[in-house]
Amino acid sequence: MFKVVSRQTIRKDIIEMHEVQRDKMIKYFANFKNRVAVISDLWTAGHQRRGYMAVTAHYIDGAWNLKSFLLRFVYVPAPHTAAVLCEVLHEVLVEFHLERKISTITLDNCTTNDKAVEELQDKLDSSSLMVGGKLLHMRCCAHILNLIVRDGLAVLGDGIERVRDSVGFWSATPKRHEKFEKTCRLMNIEYSKRLSLDCKTRWNSTYIMLSIAVMYREVFDRLSLREKQFNCCPSTADWDFAIEMIDRLKLFYDITTLWSGKHYVTTNLFFPKVCGINLAIRKWTTPTYMQLEQLLEEIRGKHEVMQQMSEEMKKKFDKYWSDVHGLMAIATVLDPRYKLHMLQALYGSLYGPEAACTEVARVKLLLRELLVEYQDDSSAGTTHGATAEHVGKQGEDEVFDIFDQYMSSQPTASATFVHTELDLYLEEPTLPRTKDFDIINWWKFGGIKYPTLQLIAHDILPIPVTTVASESAFSTSGRILSPHRSRLAPKCVEAIMCMQAWCNADMLGDNNSSLSTTFQTCLDEEDEPMDEELSTYNNY
Repeated sequence: MFKVVSRQTIRKDIIEMHEVQRDKMIKYFANFKNRVAVISDLWTAGHQRRGYMAVTAHYIDGAWNLKSFLLRFVYVPAPHTAAVLCEVLHEVLVEFHLERKISTITLDNCTTNDKAVEELQDKLDSSSLMVGGKLLHMRCCAHILNLIVRDGLAVLGDGIERVRDSVGFWSATPKRHEKFEKTCRLMNIEYSKRLSLDCKTRWNSTYIMLSIAVMYREVFDRLSLREKQFNCCPSTADWDFAIEMIDRLKLFYDITTLWSGKHYVTTNLFFPKVCGINLAIRKWTTPTYMQLEQLLEEIRGKHEVMQQMSEEMKKKFDKYWSDVHGLMAIATVLDPRYKLHMLQALYGSLYGPEAACTEVARVKLLLRELLVEYQDDSSAGTTHGATAEHVGKQGEDEVFDIFDQYMSSQPTASATFVHTELDLYLEEPTLPRTKDFDIINWWKFGGIKYPTLQLIAHDILPIPVTTVASESAFSTSGRILSPHRSRLAPKCVEAIMCMQAWCNADMLGDNNSSLSTTFQTCLDEEDEPMDEELSTYNNY
């Protein structure tokens, strides 16, 4: 007869499995030769009142596969000051042997994180960082977009209040919702998307609410004639204002969704999209006199509010524009569909021909600096490898050792080589723009002609432009640290979170397929009957 194991045994087995797999991951990164992009975010467990930091590594492995890997889900003691965050993050990097292999660290935009990165740079060896650490800090672009849109929406006031009130009225009770749905059927309008009331502090929910509401504009008008209590039906001007707002928010919504992807490269997508935002905001803030004359007096005031919203967006955009676009511009150059042509075209449109030449020259200079740095590192690695093997060589091999030592003492023409390699890449025709283009696969095979650029692409392309990968761990942790499991110890929480993430990321290997299946079954089933049993135990 099967004997049910105790909770202590289950806890012990989970932690032991995690420690075994963690040791394997530590060894893997200890032997990893390329750079790793790190993202981190902080989350407070509501039922525990404890802070946890998710640290995720993004890199391209030796087979040129894009990987996203949760390193730690570590408990962070209060208060969450810059010094505390810096210390925890530094310990994670040292534990996984990444302190000399970092490309960038992506964090949310706040002063605490800014100061934490500054303190972290003091702990790291600047010679091991890209361009001496100038490119270490990456701000979460999704967070910056959120700040831009939030500042813009702050000036709207009651511009969409009647639309919001209408959605709230017909979704307030099941009876009203059923009547709304019935009216849709009577009018032969497909009720494909359910009415959704927004959260005023989340602009993306406002966009979703408006985009759904305008689909049923005629239904709202019909119900306003039949339902006496429904006295907040939007006017024609309200709907026109909502449609214009949807068009503007859609740009930010689509780009945020695109940047949040984890299974494809996002660095090469950043620069064209952020320039598109800049151009759109400039267009919104400069309406022509004829456009204003054609506006009806009823909606002219709303149009002025919309223009004010665009101006607030532009202020916030200009504030953060210079903080993130330098490294991302290099990623655009590394896209064989764009190269320098995309920079010249967009900078020219934004700043004019003369300023565009200056900006492009600055990006090209930064790329040359990276090329020289990578070539020097590659040469140093080759020299060290030859020295290590010198002991076992005799006879003819020693002749080549002497020759190699002589050549290493001669002046190298690294600058000329770098110039030639970069120019060769830039002079080749750009590739056609296709949606199914795989930039990683191109650099894996097409980049063989440009060995130094290939190394740079290997390290820059996996850099994430948002912290979504770390934030996604919090949705799972919120279910694990439910009211019924609020007393899970931090060590056990980390073991469960990491094991699930490693299973999903395929990091456990084929030999652990049964282990992966077990964790997936236990963690993916929210309504598992065992949950009620586990909730009776308090001491984890």
